Amino acid sequence: MLSAVLEQSVSETLCFHNLLCRFAPEYLERFGTTMPPRQRQVLETILSCRTAARGGQLFGCPEHRQFRYVFHSCNDRHCPRCGQADADQWLARQQARLLLPVPYFLLTFTLPDPLRAWVRSHPQIGYDVLFASSSQALQDLARDPKRLRAQLGMLGVLHTWTRTLIFHPHIHYLIPAGGLSLDERTWISSGAKFFLPYQPLRDRFRNVFSQKLKNQAPELHAQIPETIWTQPWNINIQAAGSGENALRYLARYVFKTATGNRRVKLWPEGQVRWPYRSSQTQQWTHADLTPEELIRRFLQHVLPQGYCRVRAFGWFHPAAKVRLNKVRALLRLTPVLSVAQQQTWQIPKGLLPAEPPPMPPVPPQPAPLCPCCHQPMRLLQRWKAGQPPPPPRTGAWPPRSLTSQWPRPP
Repeated sequence: MLSAVLEQSVSETLCFHNLLCRFAPEYLERFGTTMPPRQRQVLETILSCRTAARGGQLFGCPEHRQFRYVFHSCNDRHCPRCGQADADQWLARQQARLLLPVPYFLLTFTLPDPLRAWVRSHPQIGYDVLFASSSQALQDLARDPKRLRAQLGMLGVLHTWTRTLIFHPHIHYLIPAGGLSLDERTWISSGAKFFLPYQPLRDRFRNVFSQKLKNQAPELHAQIPETIWTQPWNINIQAAGSGENALRYLARYVFKTATGNRRVKLWPEGQVRWPYRSSQTQQWTHADLTPEELIRRFLQHVLPQGYCRVRAFGWFHPAAKVRLNKVRALLRLTPVLSVAQQQTWQIPKGLLPAEPPPMPPVPPQPAPLCPCCHQPMRLLQRWKAGQPPPPPRTGAWPPRSLTSQWPRPP
């Protein structure tokens, strides 16, 4: 017991972003010339988050002559500190649009281990083929006359990590338990316990992946061992109840990578203790890694520039609003109409709900408080990224440009 207390007393707890700020400059110095340019760009962007290099604002208190700098965020989707407000807004939009009064299933399509190193070297085409093959396999099997005989609505989110940050590309699909009939006149329910057969879906996924990759990049297809196309691939099908918890889980990493801004322990010998929940026991455990190894694992999950990790298919697609409204009508829900459609069809105001308006922008952060009088400070100046920050004024107060606004202090 005493040894555990002593061990804790010599460790340091810090958030993941602070860990990057401490060790990433040395990582860049050692490996920057050999790193992929995209990874180096993302790491440099994260290191500049909420620093003077991103631009910011200078606040001041006229009475007590106190100053405070507030720096801008980088808003990179890989940054551990950014994106929480965007994730909350995304979740609210998806809950309003996608959650129907039916059971849901969460399906996971995972690439086999021998294929993961290849996808890590060719992320753009690898992720594209993974999305295309898994979504087509689902639609093909659902349309089969021996199966569901329906077209599905699907929301897919790409994840590339395990709980210990190992590269493990897979896609989660949130899917209602049923679909729109092929003639688009009936809702066909699959029931809450069984959705689609496991083995035919797994084999279809593997075969479509091989065919699409061969059509798009035959020279890359030839690099992959033939044994991959004959071994069993892995998918997972599990009931997700109303879908709310599954959607909340997917939203957690839509605007972040695997780490978030998790708190970790740094030991004096240089090891970082990475906490995670074991998928077998559901108990919290940890992995001890060097900072260099932890940064390396983190950078594996950097996406290509502009790559969209969230995609909708079938009648969940943004361009399929007519079919989505057919589904809502069959489930006895009011359709979602735009304001223009209500005006064209002369729908009485209040009879049908209008299309949800865009989410309001995130409100700006409140002004910092003066440490002396605890009142909000006043904005003195703004500067943009790449510009030098203005120095605090140490002479006469206030500046001449603000003399008409602020009374001169006694």
